[in-house]
Amino acid sequence: MRSIKHYRAFQIDPDGHVFGCINLVCDNDEQAKREAASLVLAHRIELWRLDQRIAKFDTPQDVARQ
Repeated sequence: MRSIKHYRAFQIDPDGHVFGCINLVCDNDEQAKREAASLVLAHRIELWRLDQRIAKFDTPQDVARQ
């Protein structure tokens, strides 16, 4: 039987505050990471499963500034 997991992709504004949340249902962490990474446009994304942060994705502008 296939086990599905529930994740949340939080949208983070430039000041570090959460302003939105996208619910994801995926087979595993790797699939969830791919889906969350595709959500990065103008804002950072943090991917969480329950109380554990799985990954953090910066915007291309944030990466260029580092």
